[in-house]
Amino acid sequence: MGLTLIERYIFRKAFFAFLTAAAGLVGVLWIVRAVQEVDVLLNKGQGIATYLTMTSLGVPTLAAAIAPMALLIGLIQTINTLNNDSELVVIHASGASRVSLLKPFVVLSLLVSLGVYSIALWAGPMSMQTLRGYITKVRADLVSVVVREGKFQDVGKGLTFHIAARAPGGILKGVFILDGRNEKETFTYLAKEGAISKIEDKAYLVLSDGQIQRLTNATNNLSIIDFNSYAFNLSNFSGGSAGKAISQTEVPTMGLLFPDKEDWLYKHAPGRYQAELHTRLTSGLYPILVGLLLLAYLGNPNSHRQGQTIVITVACTAIIGLRGMSLVSENALRHEPFMIYLVWGIPLFSIATALVYLITDRIVIPPELISKVEGYFHGLLVRFRPELEPST
Repeated sequence: MGLTLIERYIFRKAFFAFLTAAAGLVGVLWIVRAVQEVDVLLNKGQGIATYLTMTSLGVPTLAAAIAPMALLIGLIQTINTLNNDSELVVIHASGASRVSLLKPFVVLSLLVSLGVYSIALWAGPMSMQTLRGYITKVRADLVSVVVREGKFQDVGKGLTFHIAARAPGGILKGVFILDGRNEKETFTYLAKEGAISKIEDKAYLVLSDGQIQRLTNATNNLSIIDFNSYAFNLSNFSGGSAGKAISQTEVPTMGLLFPDKEDWLYKHAPGRYQAELHTRLTSGLYPILVGLLLLAYLGNPNSHRQGQTIVITVACTAIIGLRGMSLVSENALRHEPFMIYLVWGIPLFSIATALVYLITDRIVIPPELISKVEGYFHGLLVRFRPELEPST
């Protein structure tokens, strides 16, 4: 069953309001990300095409994250416009109930939900995998191209490179690496030569004929290991366990459902896999929650814009509060398996509650309560600004 003329009219208004809000939010977040990654262009020897590609690859994940908030803004704008132009009052006066207004908002919410699911379950992990490939390329190029001969150059926090000369075939002569990323130990790598090697999604600097000096910072004890060949992981610039396993955000959804038991991250932090999986599976519920809950609050016509600001404030606070609780529970799920009940319970219970109010045509905030709250705030305002007291 398709949409009627009035339903299509409401849907178009809501759809374009959502697109405008989403474009604005994504644009702001992309600019922030682009500024953060500007060193790729300035200090790491990459072209503008690589820079734009790397910053754009994070957009799908950002879009999925902000979609519910963009929908919230778009629907508030739509309902406000309908109220301000008295269109919502006319629709109700013609005999239509709030249930008749449910369809265009539900259709839009479902479309946004499908978009979020497509990103969370497929496009997002794929874009993050592609981004890792670009990061690997940048890190390899940073050593093989950007680091200058005869100059000590910092390429990351606590990581310094020096090469004596470059030979044909990409061979680096006289390689020196100072790795002070670990607060407890400092490693110094010395090698007669080295070469960049890329294996799958990782980049390595293969050192030949050298030694590793390990200094324990607390005791100043020094140990030396000679080697004929050693592979220094360039994908591990950030220290810690990075490079031993990809982030859970890069794992395909099927990889989360059926994880590789030998994966380093899964063996050391299986809760991250579970949290990421359930976060993806519940992400598409929040656009539906926003649409239904907002309509339950604001779907009732308010003549003379009575209490509109109060209702909008309460509705936004409720939705943002629920989303905040869900984010906390998703993060806690990494360590507390019982939090799965909150991860699923928050969106499902909220959707069910909103449906009950909509189907039974009940009002969430009674007009009498709105009038009392308005009177209270008006009294406070008059106390500080007596000139606003209406004349008798």
